Amino acid sequence: MDNEKFQELMLEHFGKVLKELSDVKESQTRMEADMTTMKSDIADLKESQARMQQDIIRIENDFGKKIDILFYDWRETQKAFNDEIRQELKVLSTKVEALQMESSKHDREIRELYLVNMAKNKKKE
Repeated sequence: MDNEKFQELMLEHFGKVLKELSDVKESQTRMEADMTTMKSDIADLKESQARMQQDIIRIENDFGKKIDILFYDWRETQKAFNDEIRQELKVLSTKVEALQMESSKHDREIRELYLVNMAKNKKKE
């Protein structure tokens, strides 16, 4: 192989190596750009996660307070309702007692009238 062919062959190989090296550099540049984008996306995700955690804490606190308020309100409402029912039961109990006394009085009067009628009927016979 003469010197000129050798130089051409070497230049051809160097050209291929340089092209490959250039392709590798381009790929590396694209990968670096992709990594930068991924880092930015990860930072955005971390920021979103931090905001979401704050929102969750705020929601838990707000709903916890609201649930406590609703429970307290329900309990107070139930107590008031129970007190009203007790009052009404007392009134009804008093009325029932009065009616029982009146009914007993009427029963006695009916018995007395019956006995009087029986006595009158026996006298007529």
